[in-house]
Amino acid sequence: MLKILVSYALGPFGLKILYFYLANAAIINSFVFIYGVFLVTAHLNYKKISDPVFDQILEATEKSSKKKTLEIDIKKAVEERKMFPFVAGQISLFPKKTTSEAVKIFMGKEKRWKELVGDRKVRIIT
Repeated sequence: MLKILVSYALGPFGLKILYFYLANAAIINSFVFIYGVFLVTAHLNYKKISDPVFDQILEATEKSSKKKTLEIDIKKAVEERKMFPFVAGQISLFPKKTTSEAVKIFMGKEKRWKELVGDRKVRIIT
């Protein structure tokens, strides 16, 4: 009964895809698992790099809260803390090569970055 309902829901083309998946499930699931491990490792690499940068922002904010421009050295954090050749942000499905520009792009999308920086300008030291 369930197979009949699924076949009506998927249609003829969907059934072909379902049968292909069922015949090759081990291979397809292996690729998905490997990509998931790759993505998690890239995200952990990003977190390892971004935490010291956020600490730099906190220190700069505590030292001089009146300054309109923050100076941050992302390149130094990338060189010291890099453990994997790719980085991925919080919700990123496509990792990028580990560079200070890629880290800067991912950090700009984070809520934590927006809270710490606020309306101040950020000067990236390279």
